[in-house]
Amino acid sequence: MTTSPNDLSWILSGFAGRIPEVTQAIAVSVDGLALAYTGVERDDADRLAAIASGVVNLLSAAAQLTNTDPVEHSLTAMEGGYMFSMAVSSGASLLVTTTRDADIGEVSYMMSELINQVGDSLTPQIRDTDAQPSR
Repeated sequence: MTTSPNDLSWILSGFAGRIPEVTQAIAVSVDGLALAYTGVERDDADRLAAIASGVVNLLSAAAQLTNTDPVEHSLTAMEGGYMFSMAVSSGASLLVTTTRDADIGEVSYMMSELINQVGDSLTPQIRDTDAQPSR
């Protein structure tokens, strides 16, 4: 399935719309760039994508050292909400933030479903200099 950045933003927006507790969703390329995003401005999407990529790489290194790789997903609990990061086979990832009252299992399941649908699109080939927001 070939998905353009505009289509990917539309898909992320639809994903966020199905789970009211989702506040942001960002498709992150293997090289740490925002491919598409919803619920966040471009500059913040770029910063969060870089952070997410760094976290994924750190966790991957830790998993290799402990012979528990590959990392499938991570969850960070914060006072105001949760930050989910889920790996895609290509090394790209999906970053989702939610409010604190989100159902962790539901969000994780829905992220897995989304990745199964569009995971192949999370590659550097579709990235351009104008990552597409969803409004």
